[in-house]
Amino acid sequence: MTETTETPRNPEKVVRIEAAALHEFATQGFHQAKTDVIAREAQVSKGLIFHYFGSKANLYVHVAELVFTRLNAAADFSVWRDAPDLKAMIRRALEYKIKMQVDFKDEFALGMNLWGGERMPADLAARVHKLFESEMTFAQTDLMTPVLARMRMRPDVSEQTVRELFSMITNLIEVKARPFLDAHPNAKVGELEWLVDDVLKYLDVLEHGFLAEE
Repeated sequence: MTETTETPRNPEKVVRIEAAALHEFATQGFHQAKTDVIAREAQVSKGLIFHYFGSKANLYVHVAELVFTRLNAAADFSVWRDAPDLKAMIRRALEYKIKMQVDFKDEFALGMNLWGGERMPADLAARVHKLFESEMTFAQTDLMTPVLARMRMRPDVSEQTVRELFSMITNLIEVKARPFLDAHPNAKVGELEWLVDDVLKYLDVLEHGFLAEE
């Protein structure tokens, strides 16, 4: 990320800018968010925001990184890791995220926009996509590994193959979610219950195949 670092930043002002930017981006989206509003709420000059971050897009990416860091620090990942199988992991994850959303309203609202509820400039979208790739790598290694270790797999199927198939499913889910999130930019995690049901159906076929027993 390109940020201005020629002069030391005032930590208190940075915290105020981050809080104001998080709320503005979460409630208004990238395009409609106003740096004038962020500056006013943070009690700093608009010029200072650009001096610290260089651009509105840089500030958006900075806040997105902050959201992932904050949520990962607060999350109890045993909810994922202790699941007996992948379907249980997905179901537990949804239920847990619904509970977390109460305490992290703006973080989840921004996360929904990051995931697909808002069209962004191509260069910004590419930067956001890299953040999601990092999160997916974490999910497919640290979180999935103990779950897969408890599942009884065929000896001719590698764990890597299962991970790649799971990744394909998550990519498909993103494609299916985008039209809904475009139409409902303020949707909450709980409103994606139908999407989770689709994931569970896909995982059931992944685990058991699609051919009827003879």
